[in-house]
Amino acid sequence: MYIAERKITMKQSLIKKISYIACCTMLAGAVGATAAYAVNESANENSEEAQPETAAEAPAEENEPQKDETVYVLADANGSTNRIIVSDHLTNADHSAVMSEESILRDIENVKGDETFTENGGVRTWNAGGNDIYYRGTSDEELPIGIKVSYRLDGNEISADELAGKSGKVTIRFDYTNNKSEEKIINGERTEIYVPFAAVTGMMLDNDKFRNVEVTNGRIVNDGDRTFIIGTAFPGLAESLGAEDNGKISIPGYFEVTAEATDFELMNTVTIATNELFNDIDLDLGDSEATLTEDIDKLSDAMNSLIDGSDKLHAGLSELLEKSSALTDGTGALYEGAGRLNSGLADAKNGAAQLYVGSGKLSEGLDTLSSNSAALTAGSEQVFGSLLDIANTQLEAAGITGHKLTIDNYAETLDKIIAALDEDNVIKTAQDTAMQQITEAVEEKRSVIEAEVTKAVKEQVSEKVNESVRAAVAEKVNEAVREKVFEGVLASQGMTKVQYEQRIEAGLIGEDVQKKIEAAVDAQMQTAEVKAQAEAALEQQMQSAEVKAQAEAALEQQMQSDEVKAIIAKTTDEKAAELIEENYASEEVQSKIKEAAVSAKAGASKLIELKAQLDSYNTFYTGLAAYTDGVAQAADGAKQINSGLGELSEGTVQLADGSQQLYDGIAQLNGSVPALIDGITQLDDGSGQLADGCREFNEKGITKLTDLVDGDLGSLVERLRAVSGVSKNYETYTGGTGSVKFIYRTDAIEKA
Repeated sequence: MYIAERKITMKQSLIKKISYIACCTMLAGAVGATAAYAVNESANENSEEAQPETAAEAPAEENEPQKDETVYVLADANGSTNRIIVSDHLTNADHSAVMSEESILRDIENVKGDETFTENGGVRTWNAGGNDIYYRGTSDEELPIGIKVSYRLDGNEISADELAGKSGKVTIRFDYTNNKSEEKIINGERTEIYVPFAAVTGMMLDNDKFRNVEVTNGRIVNDGDRTFIIGTAFPGLAESLGAEDNGKISIPGYFEVTAEATDFELMNTVTIATNELFNDIDLDLGDSEATLTEDIDKLSDAMNSLIDGSDKLHAGLSELLEKSSALTDGTGALYEGAGRLNSGLADAKNGAAQLYVGSGKLSEGLDTLSSNSAALTAGSEQVFGSLLDIANTQLEAAGITGHKLTIDNYAETLDKIIAALDEDNVIKTAQDTAMQQITEAVEEKRSVIEAEVTKAVKEQVSEKVNESVRAAVAEKVNEAVREKVFEGVLASQGMTKVQYEQRIEAGLIGEDVQKKIEAAVDAQMQTAEVKAQAEAALEQQMQSAEVKAQAEAALEQQMQSDEVKAIIAKTTDEKAAELIEENYASEEVQSKIKEAAVSAKAGASKLIELKAQLDSYNTFYTGLAAYTDGVAQAADGAKQINSGLGELSEGTVQLADGSQQLYDGIAQLNGSVPALIDGITQLDDGSGQLADGCREFNEKGITKLTDLVDGDLGSLVERLRAVSGVSKNYETYTGGTGSVKFIYRTDAIEKA
């Protein structure tokens, strides 16, 4: 009765919180898409009773499938593994009747069908019938990536349990250990190359409890209420590339968060580890090494060209110096031109006066147009603000809070929201939240479940104890009844038991007589009368206070035994797990998860349409602003032109006087030609120094750069190729070909 009622309560609680899932997914979208944990909604409860086909009964056609594997690691707050659950999808690309795979998993459960399997020597053979297989199981094999979470409060180490509820400067550090490597030959030496896993850890901090958050090897996103943190690390990659302490490459192997905490609490953290990043990137550099070498050669060639150019410049200036005598002839021609310029200044004076009058009229017209620009700009901005207010109202109505769209940020903000509403992110967050809520609800009632299990076990133990006590009492009753029957048989022979024993001792009664007496006793014991007496005596003894006390004591002793306690604990765990899976697989919960995904997809489509509408108006808005700015600038420019033309009109008179001065200046220039020749001489000397400097830069800079690349690049390329090969060699955690990702979830830290 309790389990049924609790199931309904947990569903109601989950339904109330489903609406929050989309928002959490949106804000945590930077974690990246994670694999969904496959759950069979219509699992066959009697799957254990189904008899699998034997290998002999299955068709002869077999196929080794591709395996898509997700490993879920449930860990405590320190990162220590509590449980490993593996979800596998075997792709039956050829629609084969039989598929065989290597696997280390236990407790295998087919979660999407009723296909059966057999196992032999670590090889599992599925009677697939042309279908893909979806199943899950458990393992205790070593994980390729180990995670250790450590905590410090005000500079001192502290355990997770002790940290709950404390305040002060807190440091949370994730250290990642790579447990998978291969030996490779690099430049003739054996070198350990690790499988290149990328580890991404996400956590969420409540801004009411944390401030001044800083992160090492990570990124921070703050929505005002919560701070979302994403940390990245590549455990073992620095060692594989020989970059641990060379000072050239910095590859993170840990992730650390520091913050001022008040009343410390921490939600579950999630870490995704995968080597697929390195499989997708072609780390086999091919001819990249040759390309880089070619680029260095091009740089060297360019430097040689620069040296040649500086030599040519020096030669050109030397030639200019030789031909400077021709400059003297040119100054004479310039002197004659100055006379012709003077005669044209009279025409320029009349034209300047006409331009001055026209520019005044242009300035007045532009001033009138510019005076209306402010009202036009304000109106367009008001319309834009109204559109953004409507958009903000729509976002809040859709449950997307913590975002205020403005003219400056609307495009970036909507792009982030749309990216976060990815269907896989929404489904994964919905599934994780559902499983967490259901698990917490069941754990709250563990004591009640344990009490029900204890009651049932006690009834079974009591039945066995009563059977044991009854057997012992029956044995004693039968001995007493037989003694009376024996005495009765002896009495029929005229003897007592004492006389019988004395006569046997004296040799007066032989073995044949003794056997007859025993046979008579046995015959009497089989009579209905004697059996009835024995049964009545047994029932009387069983109802006695002494026997009941013995039975009760034996029952309590059994209940306190380690064996019975272990049975109670195991059964309680099984009942709790069964209740969790039953609630999670319910149609109502799964329906809500699907509804969240559908809603997110529809919301993303509407947001894309909304952004397109805002972009369209923004184009008009920015164009209008540019137009009004241009009008204002034109008005200012017209004023400046009018003022300048007035000055020009006055200046033409002065220009006529200046023409004479120009004539005098040219005469002076003609006399200054020798000084110009001296300057050219100095340029010639400087160009020679430039050529010498280029040669020195080539010898001390470019040549050494070439040597450095030739010395280091080969080793790095070999290591990168080795890393790429090791990554592609590692396929799955459980064995077989395919791909795998690991999802680690640590327990939350909460006050007791």
